[in-house]
This record gives sequence, structure tokens and C-alpha cells, in this order.
Amino acid sequence: MNGRSRRSLFQRLERRLVGLVMAIMAYGLEKSILRSIRSGGAKSPSRNASEL
Repeated sequence: MNGRSRRSLFQRLERRLVGLVMAIMAYGLEKSILRSIRSGGAKSPSRNASEL
């Protein structure tokens, strides 16, 4: 053996479930960021020469 013990069914299922949830969160975050960029993103306050 290579020193690794066999994982239980629960541990394998939990790992897959956590991976799936993280993938869904990353997908949603990416979509919201791309939507924000396409719509102009966050506007930074503009400064004119008189404020400097």
C-alpha cells in the first residue's frame, strides 16, 4: 500500500458535494463580474482639476 487509507463513502460524497457547491459559487461570481464589466462596472469618483 502507499500509506493512504481508503476513504469512507461519506467522506468521498462530502468532498464531491463541497466541490460542486464551490463550482456553482465560482460560476455565479464570474457571471456577476462579467455582467458588471459589460454594464460599465463600478464608477470611480471623477476628479476635476479644481479639486487637486
